[in-house]
Amino acid sequence: MEQSPRILIAEDESVIAIDLVKTLEKLSYKVIGSSRNGKDVIKKAGELRPDLILMDILLDGKITGIQAAEEIMNTYDVPVIYLTAYADPATLEKAKLTEPFGYILKPFDERTLHTSIEMALYKHKINKKLKERTEELKAEKEKSELLLQNILPLSIIKELKERGIIEPRNYESVSLLFTDFEGFTKLTTSMPPEELVAELNEIFKNFDIIIRKYGLEKLKTIGDSYMIGGGFPIETKDHAVNIIKAAIDMLEIVRKKNISSKYEWKMRAGVHSGNIIAGVVGKIKYSYDVWGNTVNLAGKMERLSMPGKINITAATYELIKDEFNCDYRGNAEIPGNETVEMYFINGYKFPSALL
Repeated sequence: MEQSPRILIAEDESVIAIDLVKTLEKLSYKVIGSSRNGKDVIKKAGELRPDLILMDILLDGKITGIQAAEEIMNTYDVPVIYLTAYADPATLEKAKLTEPFGYILKPFDERTLHTSIEMALYKHKINKKLKERTEELKAEKEKSELLLQNILPLSIIKELKERGIIEPRNYESVSLLFTDFEGFTKLTTSMPPEELVAELNEIFKNFDIIIRKYGLEKLKTIGDSYMIGGGFPIETKDHAVNIIKAAIDMLEIVRKKNISSKYEWKMRAGVHSGNIIAGVVGKIKYSYDVWGNTVNLAGKMERLSMPGKINITAATYELIKDEFNCDYRGNAEIPGNETVEMYFINGYKFPSALL
């Protein structure tokens, strides 16, 4: 059985208050209290949490019914119907600013009272559902926004929202880093699936923190391979330096991981700097991706690297040589009967760079 609506009365005239109680009970409403002044009705609204308040505009004390109604509706979200014997425009205009759920002029009749209460309760119920749905939609939007930020760079999201499309762009100078783990396939055969996922997830979560630290972009993970870039979509001049800093921090994460893990992770890294084309592909599932020979060379450097090492091309070397010690390691053949010089990063040149 549905519970009768619980009503609180705020009326400074005892005779009218008693008449209201009798009429409300006759209409099967439950009167849970009454009050003569604004301060008291605010207190009772908080304690009793009524379904509705019948509020006289003029109450005893310094706080008017209008002031009390405003505080109650804002604090406790309780609907209020004003009772008034005054119909002057100034008073009603002031009352309207609080957005009440109805007005009842004194002396009132039973039918008007009943209709006004039912309308107010129904309106408040609908408003409450709308607020709840609005909050749900807001939470869903925030969740979608967060998921989108994990897929696309912020500047790309902004462009997508403003223009509805994302134009592919050419970047003349960027740096790309590839990492993977030597012997990963063999490692997977000796690990339970849940352990494999947990270990990789821990490593990659720390990698994500590192790339945010240096203002880089995570492009993709494929199996044990992790790909990031610097210098786009917001162009910067220090992209190569930041990529190497990130790679050094990643190797340190793996080194610390191996101290506590029962498995040995052998990470190798490769970096190349050059030009790329970057853009978004897909309609249902977006992916921010890059294309060009720079991608191929960065991947080549990773494959020719060694566990615990960062292998870079001469192009990257020229951009970072003033800040990092490097060991020349010879040439590598690349498609097209060409060669590229390679270097291993051998730490920072200046201890202060570590701070």
